[in-house]
Amino acid sequence: MERLIRLEAAADQIQAWHPTLMPGMLQSYQYAVSAISTAAPSLPIEDVAERAERRSTRIDALGYGGDRRAWFIIDEQVLLRPVGGPAVLLEQLEHLLTLVSLRPSVTLQVLPADTAGHPGLSGAFTSYRVGPQRVVFTEQLTGSMITTRPQDIAAYSSAYDHLQASALPPAASLELIDTARRTLCMTVENMLWSG
Repeated sequence: MERLIRLEAAADQIQAWHPTLMPGMLQSYQYAVSAISTAAPSLPIEDVAERAERRSTRIDALGYGGDRRAWFIIDEQVLLRPVGGPAVLLEQLEHLLTLVSLRPSVTLQVLPADTAGHPGLSGAFTSYRVGPQRVVFTEQLTGSMITTRPQDIAAYSSAYDHLQASALPPAASLELIDTARRTLCMTVENMLWSG
């Protein structure tokens, strides 16, 4: 994890694809707590809280401007998956919209759920450019992998380009996120009134 944090802090450019969860750098604290405790149910709550705090502040390493850029592509289903429950997802969507509006260095695109087969079906990945060097990070249930092999970098770069071309443009993506937020807001309000 420390190597990943150093990579994020040093990167000029970040390109990430996330088909199942919000990208770690974009997660709110409560969403991070829910995601971490679900993925590692035996982890002590103190460790979950510490990891969630680190995860929810990782975006700060990017700063608010300058030449550093981060592009995130998420699958549309991520907007509907109630990690932590509807109220936590609602807070996460609001956090996401605020984050993107306050940070011009962050671009977010949503891949529509009805997109046919695509190279992102093989799982999440993040590509970092640190000067001339490229690094790709992938994470699985039992560990993670960092690669700098040119053939791996080329494959992930090609996959990302395909995903980016298939995803909604940034403005349409934000509209879709806001629509999901408004729908979820009504659901949460109904739950509060009926409960």
